[in-house]
Amino acid sequence: MLELKRFPFSPLYLAFPAIMAAAVFLAYSGFRFSAMLARQAEDNAKRTTRELVIEKVERIEQRILDSDKTLFYLVDLDNLKDFRKEWRKIVSLSPAIDWAAVLDDQENVVQLAAKDPHAEPEAKRILVTQLLPAMLGEGLKSLPPNAHKHLHKEFKEGGYYLVSYIKKEHGGRYFTLALKVRMQDYVISELFPDLFNDVDDPYRYSVVDHHDRIVFGQPLLDPSRFVYESRFPTTLYMWRLQAAPRGILSLRKQVRERRYAEVALIGITLAVVLGGLLIMLAAVRKERRLNELKSDFISNVSHELKTPLSLIRMFGELIAMGKLKNPETSREYADIITRESERLARLIDNVLDFARMERGKVAYDFKPDADLAEVVERALEVYRYRLDREGFKLTVEIEPDLPLVSLDENAMTLVVLNRVDNAMKYGKEGKEGGEVTVRVRREGACLALSVQDNGPGIRPEEQRKVFERFYRAKQARGRPIRGSGIGLSLVRHIAEAHGGKVTLLSEDNRGCTFTVIVPVKAPPEAAAPEAA
Repeated sequence: MLELKRFPFSPLYLAFPAIMAAAVFLAYSGFRFSAMLARQAEDNAKRTTRELVIEKVERIEQRILDSDKTLFYLVDLDNLKDFRKEWRKIVSLSPAIDWAAVLDDQENVVQLAAKDPHAEPEAKRILVTQLLPAMLGEGLKSLPPNAHKHLHKEFKEGGYYLVSYIKKEHGGRYFTLALKVRMQDYVISELFPDLFNDVDDPYRYSVVDHHDRIVFGQPLLDPSRFVYESRFPTTLYMWRLQAAPRGILSLRKQVRERRYAEVALIGITLAVVLGGLLIMLAAVRKERRLNELKSDFISNVSHELKTPLSLIRMFGELIAMGKLKNPETSREYADIITRESERLARLIDNVLDFARMERGKVAYDFKPDADLAEVVERALEVYRYRLDREGFKLTVEIEPDLPLVSLDENAMTLVVLNRVDNAMKYGKEGKEGGEVTVRVRREGACLALSVQDNGPGIRPEEQRKVFERFYRAKQARGRPIRGSGIGLSLVRHIAEAHGGKVTLLSEDNRGCTFTVIVPVKAPPEAAAPEAA
C-alpha cells in the first residue's frame, strides 16, 4: 500500500516570492512611469519657456531694428548742409535716439545732431574717442553698402552704449549713418517694461549683462531647469534675457514633495504587501499547525474513547456469559467497568466543554459564597480510591478558615479532577513512586489551588505552549501516554472566567506544579468571558 507523504512546506509558500517580485516590479514600473511623466511635464515647461524667450527676444530686436530703419530713411545725403537743422527736430521728437551722426569715407564726423544742442560737443568727443574705434574694430571699413549693424559695448566712461549704423553710397563716396540709441530712457525704462511688465503674464523676466549683473527685472534665483535664457543675437548682444515661471519656489517645492510622496507611496505599498505576505505566511503556518494538532487530537480522543469502551465491552461480556467462579471476580470486573465508565464520562465531558468553549457558549453557575476547600475535598474523594489502588501517595494541605469565594463548583471540580488525572498519568515514573500533592492556601486577596506531581516536568520553552489547545509536550508525545491536549486549555479558561489565572512551575525531572489563582472578591462581569 502506497503511503502519501506530506510536503514539508505548503505549496502556497512558492507564491510569496512571486507576489513580492510582482509588487516590486509594479512599484518600480509605477515610479519609472511617474518619473517619465514628470520629465515630460518639465520638458514641456522648458520648451514653452524657451519658445517664449525666443519670441520676446525677437520682438525686442525687431522694435529696435524697425525704429532704426525708419530713422535711416529720413537721412538725406543730398542736403547734408541742412542735416543738423532737420535732425534736431527728428531727434527731439524720437524717444529712441539720443543723437545722430554722419561720417565720411575717412571716418571723419561730417554732421552730428543731438537731442540737447549743448550736449553735441560731448557726444562728438565720445563718438570719436570711444565709439568709432570700437566700430572700426567691429569691421566698419569692410562693411558692405546698405548693411545694417549694431555696436553694443560697455565703456568705463558712460556704461553701456548701443549704436546702430549703416553704410550708404552717395556720389561715388561712402558715408556711414550712426544713431545712438537711448539705453536708460528708452530700452530699459520704456521698451523692456512694455514687453515684460504684464501682470497677467505667468512668467517673470530678467535681463542680465555678461557679468551676470541685473540690468532689468529681479533675480530669478540660481539657474535651474525652470529658468531659460537667450542672448540677443543682433542688437543687445552683450545682454541675455532670462525667464522662469512665477512661483518658482513653489514649483520646486511641488516637484520635491511629489517625489517624496511617490517614494513614500511606493514604500508604503511595498510595506503593506510585505506585511500582508508575512501575515498570510503566519496564518498559513498557524493553520497548518492547527490542522496537525486537530489531527492528533482526533487520533488521541479516538484512542481514549476506544480503550475504555473495549474494556467495558470485554468485562461486560464476561459477566453476561456467567462464567465467573466467585463473587470477588464479579466485583472486580464491575469495578473495572465502573472506573472505565467514569473515565469515559470525564473524557466526553471534557470534549463537550471544550466544544462549548470554542463556540463561546460556556455558561458558568457562580455561587457567591462557595467554599473552595470543600469543593476540592469532594473532588478528591472521587479519585482517592483510584489513587490508592494505583499506588499513589496523596497529600492534601488546606489552610484553615479560608474565606468564601464566588465560583462555579462544577467547573472547579473539573479543574481538580483534570489536574489530578494528569498528575497520575505523568507521575508514575517518580523515583519513589507516584506522589500527588494538593494545596489550598490564601495568597493576599486570592486563593491558590495547587496540584503538584513528581513526574518528568516540562521544559521551559514549552511551558507557555502547554496551555494552547491541542498542544502536548514533547515528553508526553514521546511516551505511551494518550491525551487529548485540551485539558489545560479548559483549566485556563475556567480560571480566567473566575477572574483569576493559572500558572506553571516546573523543572526537568522534578515534576510540575499547576496553580489556579481565584480572587476572593471576583467581579460579576468576570463570570462570563469570551472564549479564548
